[in-house]
Amino acid sequence: MTIQPKYDVVVIGAGLGGIAAALRLKKMGLSILVVEKNPRHGGKLEEWEWEGYRWDRGPSLFTLPEQVDELFELYGKNPREFFKYKKIDNCCHYYFNDGTNFLFRGNIEDRNEDFIKHFYEREGQAAIAYLKKADKTYNAIGGLFIDNPKYGLKNIFDKALLKRYPLLMTKMVRGSLNALNSDTFENPNLVQLFDRYATYNGSDPFRTSGLYSMISHLESNNGTFFPDKGMRSIADSLYDLAVEEGVEFSFNQTVTANREGSGYKVNLNEDNVIADRLVSAIDCVKFYENVINDKPLTKRYGSKERSSSAIIFYWAVDKVIPELQLHNIFFSPSYQQEYHSLFRLNKIDATPSVYIHVSSVVNSEDAPKNGQNWFIMINAPAGVTPSEEQKEKLRILVYKLIQEKFAVDITKSVLYEKIWDAAGIEEETGAYAGALYGASSNAKLAALTRHGNASKKYKNLYFVGGTVHPGGGLPLVLKSSKIVANIIEKEK
Repeated sequence: MTIQPKYDVVVIGAGLGGIAAALRLKKMGLSILVVEKNPRHGGKLEEWEWEGYRWDRGPSLFTLPEQVDELFELYGKNPREFFKYKKIDNCCHYYFNDGTNFLFRGNIEDRNEDFIKHFYEREGQAAIAYLKKADKTYNAIGGLFIDNPKYGLKNIFDKALLKRYPLLMTKMVRGSLNALNSDTFENPNLVQLFDRYATYNGSDPFRTSGLYSMISHLESNNGTFFPDKGMRSIADSLYDLAVEEGVEFSFNQTVTANREGSGYKVNLNEDNVIADRLVSAIDCVKFYENVINDKPLTKRYGSKERSSSAIIFYWAVDKVIPELQLHNIFFSPSYQQEYHSLFRLNKIDATPSVYIHVSSVVNSEDAPKNGQNWFIMINAPAGVTPSEEQKEKLRILVYKLIQEKFAVDITKSVLYEKIWDAAGIEEETGAYAGALYGASSNAKLAALTRHGNASKKYKNLYFVGGTVHPGGGLPLVLKSSKIVANIIEKEK
């Protein structure tokens, strides 16, 4: 591909946020170049393969699929001709430390029945009411914050915000998520189950606002989905659409940029490009550090407490454990101790919760007939790379969990292993300190202090992706690209 000397917009980063932003801006009639440091597109939506086994490298939870559909519909195309997915019957299988387990089903009527059957009338009804309230909170507040540019002090008297002050001032918002859940439920397993939603943005349920209880709405009331060809196919299908519609991509590029007039001079490996506008679709700290070389802003945003990172084991297992669902959580004995270790002691807890994702449960081609592809994720502090001794302890922990829960010995059934940790996440995706969601949401006003979508310091500079407003996770990343497109359209 021949790179042109000038573009209306240069997008830095070909992950999901960058591709989505490029598609929306291209539809506005702008010339777009997307530059990427890696050999191909996708960012965290990469994949691994080994002898008939396939793993999605990064995100495993897929909600609000209509946001992907919307990008195809923007160009008048039928999304199902390019990208297919299915709704999953079972959202997640939870295994508690007391030996009990709970299958969180997608069908609301079935799930409500299960809540009462498993947790009895009072607690079951409390869980049902909790999810209804999460739905109400999301629709009352969620859309206002995640569909629009970030609210700040100058917006405190906006009519849309004033109407919601009674809800924003409630105990739910002022207290922590754990405090809200502890006030709602007597059963500690239900508290732990709903505390888990803080992990969706890599935060501490004992510190993050109870407002984030609305996260449960997306999975519980809207449903969980999975692409027919795995999570990687989200990036592939949108990349193919972008290329078809004339978005230009250039890979293996080291990028720096500096102001030139009202635009930017973008310096690539062998070319210099002039851009009227610049969109950062990479970690905002890395952008300031490596692309624009702004030391004060690097320090300002780099000093914010990071979200959690992870250590992920990708295992090719030559056994099939039929009880395992697409998503499985094995809770730690003490969530409070686990998150104290993560955010206060800056270390992996000795007995952490374990998440096991098995895509071959719904996509049989992801593993041989008598095997399963396990994606095992354990929370880790940002910037902390586990030692070989720690990795071995975590392997043994998983072996014991499987033996205790299913009476199956898998110590000799792991045919292949690949590991991804904070150092690898930072190196391969550019995530500062390997944090999966940028800055944490532990502070009560984190949503108001998160990096915005348009630079206050640099004209015609914009930000999309999981480290900026409205936050991390696929739905919010896609929301950020729409917010930026709307800002630029209004400016035009």
